[in-house]
Amino acid sequence: MNKHFNRMWKINQLFIFISSFSVVFVIMKFASDLLVPLLISIVVTIILNPILVFFEKRHIPKMVSMMVIVLISLLPVIVLAEYTASEVKLFTGNFHEINKEFEHTMQDYTSVLEKFDITVDQNILHKVMEKSNLSDIFKQLASQASSQFSNIFLIFFTVAFMLMEMESLHDKMVKIAKENNRDANEWLEIVKKIKSYFLIKVKTSLLTAVWVYAVLWYYDVSYAFLWVVLVFFLNFVPVIGSILAAIPAIIMAGVDHGGMIAMWVMSWYLVINTVVGNILEPKIMGKGLGLSALVVFLSMTFWGWVFGPAGMILSVPLTMVLQFMFEQYDETKWISLYLSDYEKGKKDGKNNDASRT
Repeated sequence: MNKHFNRMWKINQLFIFISSFSVVFVIMKFASDLLVPLLISIVVTIILNPILVFFEKRHIPKMVSMMVIVLISLLPVIVLAEYTASEVKLFTGNFHEINKEFEHTMQDYTSVLEKFDITVDQNILHKVMEKSNLSDIFKQLASQASSQFSNIFLIFFTVAFMLMEMESLHDKMVKIAKENNRDANEWLEIVKKIKSYFLIKVKTSLLTAVWVYAVLWYYDVSYAFLWVVLVFFLNFVPVIGSILAAIPAIIMAGVDHGGMIAMWVMSWYLVINTVVGNILEPKIMGKGLGLSALVVFLSMTFWGWVFGPAGMILSVPLTMVLQFMFEQYDETKWISLYLSDYEKGKKDGKNNDASRT
C-alpha cells in the first residue's frame, strides 16, 4: 500500500511540476516587455562590471567611474543605432529593385543549368522569393530593435544602479546561500560562468564582425555595415546564428557582382566562422557550457518563443541558470542531468581510471 502511495505521489509531483513550469513560462511570455529590458540590463551589467573594477583598483571615485562607463557605452550604442536604422531604411526602400536584380540573376543561373539538362521551374522560384520577403523580415527586426531602443535610457539607468550595488548584491547572495545551507561558491561559480560566456562572446563577435567587414569592404558589397551588425548580434544565437547572418550578404554579393564574387564571400564566411566559432572560441571558453548540443538548439527555440529575438541571444545563459536551479533540489536533479552534456563513456572511463589508481 505504501509503495503504491509513494509511486502515485511521485507521479502527482511530476504533474504538479509540469503544470507549475508551464504557468510560470506562459506568464513570462506575456510579461516579456517588462522582463526583456531587465535581462538586457543584467547582461550589460555583467559586461561592464570589469571596467568598474578596473577603475576602482586605480582609486577613481565610484560616481566618476559610473559617469565615464555610461558615456563610453551609451554613446556608441546611440550612434550605432542611428546608422543601422538609416541603412535598414535605405535597404527596405530599394528592396524591390534589389529583388528584381536577384530574380534576373537567378534566371541567368537557371539558363546555365538548363544547358546541363537541369530544369528549374521559374514559377516555383518566384513563389519562394515572394514567401521569403527579406524586406518584411527587416521591418520586423527593425520594429523589435526600435522597441528595445526606446527602453535604452531605462536599461542604462538600471545598469547604473546595478553597478553601484554590485558589491552589495554579492554579499546578499552569499548570505542567502548560507541561510539556506547552500554552498555560496556554487552560486558564485554560475555567475562567473555566465560572465565569462558573455565576455568571450562579445570579443569573438566583435572579431568576427571586423573580419567580415574587411571582406565585404574588399569586395564592395552593398549595405556592408548592415550585414556586419547582423553578424555581431546573430553570433550570439547558437547553432544557426552565423548561418543566418551569412545569407543576406552572400545574396547581395551575387546581385552586385555575380556568382563568382558570391562564392568568394561565402568561402570567407566559412573560413571566418570555422576559425572563430570552431577553433578560437572553444579554445578560449575551455571546458564548455555543460549543456548538450541538442539542449542548446532546443533552448534557442524555446527562449525565442518566450522572449523573441532577445531570448534566442540569451538562450544559453538562461538555460545554464535553469540547469543550476534544477541541480539544487533532489526532485529535479534528473532534469539537470538531461540538460547536461553527460556521456557515460567519458564519465565512467574517468571513474574506472581513478579506481585503478
